[in-house]
Amino acid sequence: MLNRHAGPPLYRQLIDHLEGRLGREFPLGDRLPSESELAREYDVNRLTVRQAIAELSRRGLVEAAQGRGTYVTDPPLRYEVATGADASFTHAMRAAGHEVGLRRLRTTTDDDPALLRELRTRRPARCYHLLRLVDGEPWSLTATWLPATRYKELHRRWDGETSLFDALEQHHGIRTVRATRTFSSRPADAVDAEHLVIPVGSPILSVRGLNTTPDGDPVAVVEHHFRGDRVQFTVDLR
Repeated sequence: MLNRHAGPPLYRQLIDHLEGRLGREFPLGDRLPSESELAREYDVNRLTVRQAIAELSRRGLVEAAQGRGTYVTDPPLRYEVATGADASFTHAMRAAGHEVGLRRLRTTTDDDPALLRELRTRRPARCYHLLRLVDGEPWSLTATWLPATRYKELHRRWDGETSLFDALEQHHGIRTVRATRTFSSRPADAVDAEHLVIPVGSPILSVRGLNTTPDGDPVAVVEHHFRGDRVQFTVDLR
């Protein structure tokens, strides 16, 4: 069981033990034993158990229901972000074996000066608003800004059900890569709540950045609003 004489702290060992039992001994939706039961089983105090459960909850592997106990949940999807990599979330999720669906919500125009400077254009940008579903569940709201007059074929031909950047490459021969990304947290507003099926005020992970050609020419500004309980990002710093 736990090694009291060497190795990591007991609560860290307990985290590893419990995580190894999730999905196998405790399938999705199952209730974990109580803190008292786990404390007796592992011969540790309840504070150690509480620390371990809190860490598993932070990772999105379990969820505490007030007055009902702690239950095994779906782990968050992991997504790797690396400068210069393919800019398509859809590609990455499908490559990982997930079913991805897209729903085009609306199209707007934007003449914000800072945005236009980032895109190196003086004309208004066209913004495509999308809802992305992964394995049938709402996963993110996405806004993508492109110069309105630069990619006319895209606007005429893109059906909103395939990757926007696939359509951009198909109709304009432009491949895009991620150039910059800024991560921030914010509470869900009414629009987020409606489309992502969460209460207003729930945690949202906002990711905004610039996509360019491999040569560095700006193509699009993107902003994603992810459900905070559904995604985990890994940033490649090499």
